[in-house]
Amino acid sequence: MFTLADTPAKFVVLLALFAWCTVWCTYELTRRQDARQRISNAAHLAMAVVMLLMVARPTWAALTALVPTSALVAAFAVGTAWFGWLAVDGFRAADRRAGLHFCGHAAMFAAMTWHLAAMAVKAQHATGHPGMSHGGMAHGGMAHGGMAHGGMGYGTSGHGAQPGTTMWVFALIGVPLMTYLLAASVTAIREVTRPRMAELEQATTGAGPAVLAPAGPERGCHEVRAVGSTAHRLAASCDFAMNFGMFWMSTGLLVPILPFFTVFAF
Repeated sequence: MFTLADTPAKFVVLLALFAWCTVWCTYELTRRQDARQRISNAAHLAMAVVMLLMVARPTWAALTALVPTSALVAAFAVGTAWFGWLAVDGFRAADRRAGLHFCGHAAMFAAMTWHLAAMAVKAQHATGHPGMSHGGMAHGGMAHGGMAHGGMGYGTSGHGAQPGTTMWVFALIGVPLMTYLLAASVTAIREVTRPRMAELEQATTGAGPAVLAPAGPERGCHEVRAVGSTAHRLAASCDFAMNFGMFWMSTGLLVPILPFFTVFAF
């Protein structure tokens, strides 16, 4: 977790990002959709809510008092498998766009699973208690000795700093996941700023098509939207908020192998 006193920028920005994710994912659930889309959007909403509650200590403690961290890890692992299955199904149907679309969601859910599992193990090391525990000890019980989640292990002392230790291995596992989150954030920004296809066509040839080109696969998580439309831009902004927010929230977990990541705690 983070605090306004220790990391004011991170605290406020993450709250804003995840609050927007929660609002948009709730909206997505109100749209007309099939069973697959409804399950997928419900999973996205659950992730947005959990990430929002992870930011501040009181909300995280309240959540984990009801749902242990181990159960959250299991739930997001199931979510990873769900989107992985949808990706495979898309490729089998010769729908490459759908396959890649769901691969991205599977990677994002895998990153969430990794983050929750890593901080649970870190809490175990910090407290000496076995298992993925409840409440603040799983996420925020590392507040002393420079091990608060506000830095999520910033500093290189302790169990997670030495090569070959558990947190060092978790950091290595996180590198490809964090790389994906950052790449997906950049892609989302590009989607937010993409011009309407009709406008682009008019700018290059002087004649635009009668309808706007669709954004995303027809077998995706939501209704087909026109590139550059308001809904497309808002959805892309939510993608950015979720991916970049998770990236920034997780930077402390890479400190055992990338010590300079402490610069992200401000």
